[in-house]
Parts: sequence; structure tokens; C-alpha cells
Amino acid sequence: MSLTRSPVKPSRGKQGLSLGLGLLLSSSLLAADYGAGIGNSEWRATEPSPLYCELTHSIPDMGMARFTHRSGEDLKFFLEPLGQPLRIGAADLMALPPNWKPGDAPLDLGKVRVGAGEEGVRVGSKQAHLMIEALTQGLNPTFMQTPRDSRYAPVRGSLSALNFKPVYFDYIACRGELLPVNFDQIARSTVIFPGGGFDITADDKERLSLIVRYIKADPSVKYVFLDGHSDSYGSRRDNRKLSKQRTDTVLNYLLDVGLDDKMVTARYHGERYPIVPNTTKANRAKNRRVTIRLEREGLAPGDPNTLNEYSGEFNGQLQ
Repeated sequence: MSLTRSPVKPSRGKQGLSLGLGLLLSSSLLAADYGAGIGNSEWRATEPSPLYCELTHSIPDMGMARFTHRSGEDLKFFLEPLGQPLRIGAADLMALPPNWKPGDAPLDLGKVRVGAGEEGVRVGSKQAHLMIEALTQGLNPTFMQTPRDSRYAPVRGSLSALNFKPVYFDYIACRGELLPVNFDQIARSTVIFPGGGFDITADDKERLSLIVRYIKADPSVKYVFLDGHSDSYGSRRDNRKLSKQRTDTVLNYLLDVGLDDKMVTARYHGERYPIVPNTTKANRAKNRRVTIRLEREGLAPGDPNTLNEYSGEFNGQLQ
């Protein structure tokens, strides 16, 4: 994403806001200024990880700026506040040139919402990428407020582009290690089977391999629960056998690609726990499944009478 350098254009009917913006840009004496200087502009990046990357920068007396990038998600930004230097409501997000380049035009990056207390300022992916692009160009992303009440000083809080680029390269290296999914996206998965069948497709194998990759990357995952099911077509004995074959197929593939068998509890239930009534062809297809559930803590393998929170079905040990 690239930034187009152009002057800020005042919106119609917002002369007061434009005037306030001009005051902020032209006279820092009138504003409550927050920002790191040459001696204390410090950026930090987390070590490369398949799960999480972060860039941080302290804005003295205002808070900690955090660019966060979780596996399976896009870049986001959070200003973790110290007190409430920015008033609750809205703020302008600008990319301003440094003081030694006063002739360069500022860039308007849009509006942001300022929350109360610990809510701080949260910025979505599109604006977060614009902020990163501004920093790579040597501009300072800045949160600006001009109160309508002239008795209150304008507020300006800036991220400094000083010392940014070397740390940004560390962030890029970390980003390259991120997995395409996170725990929330992969903790509940389902493999669907054809009528009477227990083979898995190439797409299923790709998903199962990704689950194992994630488990190996996230040491907080302790247990894996597999639960096999069938539709109601056929006898209960045959359906129970078929659900076991499906569970075993998924289990064996997970073990083949490196899952530790000590983590796994595999169970099969036949037709006992449909997620939808077996009244239509489409519904029966949904019931022919094996669910894969990852747990971080709490439930140990073999623990009976547990509730599968993914499907709402009882997963007690078979009698």
C-alpha cells in the first residue's frame, strides 16, 4: 500500500476543524504535544515467531504504540494509553513531516475513535498499513484533536519515524514466519465424509497437516479430541463401525504427519449425536463427520462426560 502525497483538503462545513488543524501544524506552543525526540525515539520488534509479531514505540506521557500482527490475521494498531491525554470521541490521524522538513505536505489518514481509559485507540488494518507506509517514508503518524471549546488546548500525539526502519526489517522477518491460521481459527475443525465412506480428500489432508503445524508451534495446546459420527442411514452397529473407521482415518493421518499420540483422545459415536435432523440429503451430509477439537488446558485426555463446545454435542466415553 502506498501513500499519495497531497495537501490536506478542508471538508465543506468544517471550517472550525480546518482552522484547528492549521493551528496545530503552525504553532506547537498552542498544543499539548506528545512525542519522542531524537534522544528517546525507540522502536522494538518481537523475535521471529509463527504465532505473533509486534512493533512497539513509546510516546512519552501518552502511551505505548503497538503494531500487532497475529497469525491468520492482518496488521492492527493499538495505542495503549497512559491516563486520558486524548479525549473520548474522535481524533484525526495525520502523517506529518518531521520538524526539519517543514515544507512537506501532511497526509490525511482518516478519523479514529478514542475510547475511555484502557480502550485507548484501536486502528484497523487499512489505516495501520497506511501508518506503516508513512513511517517508512520518514513521516510521523499523529493523532490530533482540536476541542471546540477554545479554553482547552489542542492535543497532538506522534509516533516518531526516527530509528524505525532497522526495526521494521526485523518485523518483516517475523511476519514471514507467521502461520496462516491462529488458535481461534483452527481449534474447532470438521472433516465431512461421503455416504458410507471413510476416505479423506486432498483438501482434508492439507487442513489436517496445518493443524499439526499449528500444534507444534503453540506449546499451550495440550490435548486433541477427535469425535467420529455418522448419519442415521443403516443399522446402529454399522454406523458405529463406520464412525470408528472415520475417526481412525483422521487419527492415523494426524499421527503420520507428526502429531504426538499422547495428546489425542479418539472417540466414535455412530448416529447418536446429529448436529441437524437426518431428514434431508444435505443434513445427512453434515452429520457424517469427524470433529477435531484443540484444548489448551483444563480437560485431560480420557476425561469422560465432556461437552464439545463446537457442536454442542455430548462426547462422553462410549459404554
